[in-house]
Amino acid sequence: RRAILAQVDFGSNLILLSITLSNPPRLVIMALRLAVLRRFSALSSVKASVNCAKESVQKFKASQYFEEKYFWSKANVGPFFLMLFITPTLYRSFKDWYWTRQLRKLNTEEIISDRYEWLRLSMIKDEVEAQLLSQVPAGGVKPLMLGPSTPP
Repeated sequence: RRAILAQVDFGSNLILLSITLSNPPRLVIMALRLAVLRRFSALSSVKASVNCAKESVQKFKASQYFEEKYFWSKANVGPFFLMLFITPTLYRSFKDWYWTRQLRKLNTEEIISDRYEWLRLSMIKDEVEAQLLSQVPAGGVKPLMLGPSTPP
């Protein structure tokens, strides 16, 4: 008989399987299935906590929550003051993100616009040079002399 060792890691659950060739593979499948079930059994508690949070949000009444006696004696004021405390930071972060995005877009548009402007000016310059070259006389342009070439 030859033994095969398999190690399966499911996060915090580590399972070591020892399979001999005489064991049917359904035992392996069953062991893996049990390991997966054990790993994801916490999923039902997550669903229950999500449902509880959903119900508490649906039951929330601002008029009762901000009533002075209830607010200072029974209400859970932690989330309220936490939100009050971090609102300026959240606002500033959102504002910085928004304007960075907008200015990056504007910068790209300006670069493209500048390239088109440069291309337009270069095309006009090329047309002017081509027109001037077509007007040059056959012998070329004579040098302009300001005064005699030899002293008097």
